[in-house]
Amino acid sequence: MYLKLLVISVIIFSACGKGIEPEPEKTEVGFSGTITFIGEWDENITSTNIVLFKNEIKSAADFDFINIKYASEVIPFGAKSYSYNTSKNQPVLNSIEAGDFAYLAVAQTTETEIQLVRSAWVVAGVYNSESDSSEFGKLTIPEGEFLSDINIVCDFNNPPPQPPGGK
Repeated sequence: MYLKLLVISVIIFSACGKGIEPEPEKTEVGFSGTITFIGEWDENITSTNIVLFKNEIKSAADFDFINIKYASEVIPFGAKSYSYNTSKNQPVLNSIEAGDFAYLAVAQTTETEIQLVRSAWVVAGVYNSESDSSEFGKLTIPEGEFLSDINIVCDFNNPPPQPPGGK
């Protein structure tokens, strides 16, 4: 009987590999930062959101559901700053995976019904390249990493260049 228990114990513990060692914690892929608003908000704005695009917006058709990988909850109207975290805020859309992303922006609309049409949105601010603030910054999220300090400035007095297909 003792020999049977010993054999069973050896089989169980050797099958486990690491015994009762806990699984390593998985880091959720994503990013966080602060949006800073400079100037006066247009009183006609009905929605302001952070939007992440996988590919460049070369035409109005690129502003589509397949290309959008993250869309934040609505940022409160009139905010002077807004802290966000892709894993904690309640996003409208969240399919962030590790990889390269072409365009991270704060977009606003005056439409009363949200539309996924490029002409309904104005870009109020973009994530810029660290080396050149006039260049759109490509965002690279490594596998298993969560990036912080992905900050955007929205200067209503000096808006960024608009992608094709806008107003």
